[in-house]
Amino acid sequence: MDRARILLVTFAAAVTVGLAAPHGAWGVELAPCPGQQGFDCGTLRVPLDRTGALPGTIGLRFAVQDAPRAGRGLLVALTGGPGQAGLFVAGQFERTLAPLLRDHRLLVLDQRGTGRTGALSCPVIQRLSSLDAFTPAVVGACAERIGPARRFYTTQDTVADLEALRAELGAPKLALMGVSYGTYVAQQYARVHPGRTERLVLDSVVAPAGVDPFLLDSYARLPRVLREQCARRRCRQITADPVADVAALVARLAAGELRGRVFDRRGRARSASFRTGEELFFALVAADLNPYLQAALPGAIAAARGGDVAPLVRLRPAAAGAPTPRRELSGALNVATSCQDVRLPYPLAAPVEERLAQAEAALAAIDPARYAPWDSQTVLTSSYAEDCLRFPDAGTAPSTQPLPPVPTLVLSGRLDLRTPLENADAIPGAQRVNVPGTGHDVLGSDGTGCVDRALARWAGGRRVGSPCAGKTNAVMPLPRPPRGLTAYRAPARVRGDRGRLLLAVLDTVQDARVSVLQRLFAGLEPAGGGLRGGRFRATGALDEIRLTRYSYLRGVHVTGRLTPSRRGALTGRVVVRAPRGLGGVLELREAVAAGTLGGRAVRFREPSARGSSAAVRVPRLAPGDAALQIRAARARGIG
Repeated sequence: MDRARILLVTFAAAVTVGLAAPHGAWGVELAPCPGQQGFDCGTLRVPLDRTGALPGTIGLRFAVQDAPRAGRGLLVALTGGPGQAGLFVAGQFERTLAPLLRDHRLLVLDQRGTGRTGALSCPVIQRLSSLDAFTPAVVGACAERIGPARRFYTTQDTVADLEALRAELGAPKLALMGVSYGTYVAQQYARVHPGRTERLVLDSVVAPAGVDPFLLDSYARLPRVLREQCARRRCRQITADPVADVAALVARLAAGELRGRVFDRRGRARSASFRTGEELFFALVAADLNPYLQAALPGAIAAARGGDVAPLVRLRPAAAGAPTPRRELSGALNVATSCQDVRLPYPLAAPVEERLAQAEAALAAIDPARYAPWDSQTVLTSSYAEDCLRFPDAGTAPSTQPLPPVPTLVLSGRLDLRTPLENADAIPGAQRVNVPGTGHDVLGSDGTGCVDRALARWAGGRRVGSPCAGKTNAVMPLPRPPRGLTAYRAPARVRGDRGRLLLAVLDTVQDARVSVLQRLFAGLEPAGGGLRGGRFRATGALDEIRLTRYSYLRGVHVTGRLTPSRRGALTGRVVVRAPRGLGGVLELREAVAAGTLGGRAVRFREPSARGSSAAVRVPRLAPGDAALQIRAARARGIG
């Protein structure tokens, strides 16, 4: 149940309900979905208000696989948010859920208030980024814009829609798969309709009790996630204690903003900042959907603690992300559902002027150790408890019935901050797969194949076991950017400053590639500035990266065009400008760099994918990394 600020196709016209289906297996008429090969689309009209007090209906848009097989069950895939549409990612679900579709037909839908099912609109909310502040005034104004119908956009209304869809399609039971907020919808359906629930697959699970109004599950798990990211000496060249680094920056932000210089896509210098501890917290949370951002944060935070703010403020755009189109995720629906579903510390029937005092009293009763190193004011301003202070009223509350004993598989990323793996502790009898090095949205992020094996075992009725043991999707934490050539230790065959410069050039190239991937994963144009100057631009799906005086190390500028080889290395010719006549030209081929620096021939072969004898190196990317991250970027927002 993610806040819109943390996140992250055209279909057939409405079809007639109640006629015979083309394949004879369904109770509604279907037609091929334009642009969605392999799926038929339909519309089921359901009441806005099932009590009848408020008139109106909603056309519930859905898509179902068009290849019928006798006796197949129905698997409903539920997207996240709240507010994310489902139809536009039908193909993604079809690919990631393939092991479950051997005896089930996949159904996806735009839940009420999303996508083609009448996406709710609040333009001010929609424009907010992952780091922008939600205020009670903005949320209250959005509620007023939606009007009285807002009371009928709760999770329980979606549960009723799912049951209506099941009955209309004639399916005896539903198998439910959910991602993030979708896991909460699936659990609520199972609670309300236990006899109609075949099984559950929960990816990045919301706790059965729902989202904490102060986001304490995320605050409390952040130290574990940071330490796990740096475990096994992965941060030995970065920091001795990533949690202490965060605490130091939180203390500094309490006294004022962190401001530094960044470079835009034209290479022009400008100022950027992190203004509050809340922004830093949400940047850390946003990174669990952007592994290259997550890998960069420990080093950037350590650098900022040491006085070099530029690496951290440069990451702000990737943390904020691109604006999400309403057709893909409705910020208004997110507000309407969240304020009515979350267990707020005050009833929405309470007078608005009394709510803040109740929220402050509830927060005061919580041990500050649960959200340290942040202070209570930051926790309050980042919470649903403050966001919803002016939300007018409440619809149907979530069910509190126990979860039924249906077969359940839980998939969790060990580096997930918005729905930490500990959330699944309260799900009885579930088989659990915790995936190392993975953040939010496990199905969309796993490149090891272990999750596919887990799904196949589970679908076959076998014990899932530990298919992800010894596997990881982790991107190695990136080091603190060096402040000068002396940070490098020259390799044996290229001694002195020329050797140090050669390694700095290789790091510059890798830094540019990481910057491209951070922006692609955030939904941004793959173009921007270097850390210390210059600019970059990528074309296609990393077909080519163009560097123009790109600078990772102050005083060292690299210009050239680079393309990835079949093994994943960047290849091409670069021109290097550096102080004291050390510049020159290098040809990069796989793990070999050769050319001239300082007027003398150089040749260097990296001894491993992890780097060389340099004291500071940006880890090289594994051959499959780029393809994996671009694929995940295209599925951005599932969760």
